[in-house]
Amino acid sequence: MSSLVLSGQTLTDCILWVRRIIKSPSVQAITDETIGDYINRFYVYEIPERLQLFELKRQYTFETVPNVFQYQFPYQQYQNIRQPAYCDGVEMGFFQSNEQFYRIFPEFVENEIPLLADGTNGPFNITVNRNPILRGFTDDLDNLEPYVFVTTQDASGTQMYVVDDGNGNLIQTDETFQNGPDGPGFPVNIVGTVDYTNGVLTNIVFVNPTVNGANIFSQTSPYSAGFPRIMLFFNNTIKLYPVPARPFKIQVDAQITPAQFMATDSVVPFAYMTEYIARGAARKILSDNADYEQFEFYERLFREQENLVLRRTDRQNATQRTSTIFSTQSNTNNFIFTQY
Repeated sequence: MSSLVLSGQTLTDCILWVRRIIKSPSVQAITDETIGDYINRFYVYEIPERLQLFELKRQYTFETVPNVFQYQFPYQQYQNIRQPAYCDGVEMGFFQSNEQFYRIFPEFVENEIPLLADGTNGPFNITVNRNPILRGFTDDLDNLEPYVFVTTQDASGTQMYVVDDGNGNLIQTDETFQNGPDGPGFPVNIVGTVDYTNGVLTNIVFVNPTVNGANIFSQTSPYSAGFPRIMLFFNNTIKLYPVPARPFKIQVDAQITPAQFMATDSVVPFAYMTEYIARGAARKILSDNADYEQFEFYERLFREQENLVLRRTDRQNATQRTSTIFSTQSNTNNFIFTQY
C-alpha cells in the first residue's frame, strides 16, 4: 500500500487551495506569483495583528553596551515585547508608559551657563560639572532625540541650536532638531564633538556670530551607571535604567513576525495554518476583485479556520497556572537571589 502524502506542507499547496476557493485554475487569469504576493501580505501583515499565537512566541535577547541606555527594537522581526524581562537572569521592572517609567527613574537635567559668548562664531569649549552624560539617539524613523544641548542667540535675537547626534558629534539644527539651521532640506553640519564619559564639549561653532557677553547655555543629563533594574518599551525603542555599566544579557518575551515565503517549494513553518492562510489570501483577492457575493459566502469558512488556529493556542494557554505571589516558591528561603 502506498504511503499517504499530506497536502498543505508547501507554498505550492497553499496556492492550489487559493485557486480552488476563487475558482480560477488558469494561470492566465491570475499567476502563481500574484497569488504568492497575496499570501505573503496576509501572512506577514495580517496574521500577526489578527492572532497572537503561542507558536510565534520567542525570547528576544540582546547584550547591552557600557554607558548606552537606549536600544532600537528590531520591529521587522518581532511584533512586540512583553513582561517578564530579565537582566542577567534577574527579573526587571517592565513599563510601556513614559509616565510610570520616569516616576521611578526621573531624568535629571543639568542646566548651566558655562561661559559667555565673545561675538564670534566660535570655537567654544565647555566642560559640564557632572558626568558621565546621556547620549542622543536616532529612532527607526530617523528622528533624532538629543540629550546634549548648547544654545545662544545671534545679533538678530534668533536662537541657535547645537545638539549631539549620539555618535559623539555636535551638530547645528533648527528647533525641531531634525533639520539644518535654515529649515528642511538644508544640511545638518558637524560643528564640534562631545565626550560623553568626561562631559567635555569641544570646538563648538555656531551658524551665525554670537553676541558679545551673551549667555551660552548647556543642558545635559548626568547619570550613574550600574545594574539595569527597569525597562521602558516605547516607540519601538528600549530604555534601561540605571544605565548599563558593562555588558549585560537582557531577555524579554517577544512575539515574532512570520517570515515571507521565498519560493513555491518553501515549507510552510506551521503547516496546520495552511488552509487558514489560503482562505485569508483568497479573501483579499475576492475583495480586490469586488466579488462581494463570494466574499460573504466564504467569510464564515474563513472565520471557522481562524477559530481552529486559535484553539491550538487556547489549549496551550489553558494549561498555564494564573500567576500569584506563591507561584515561584520552590523552597522556604524567601531571598530572591538564592540561586547565587
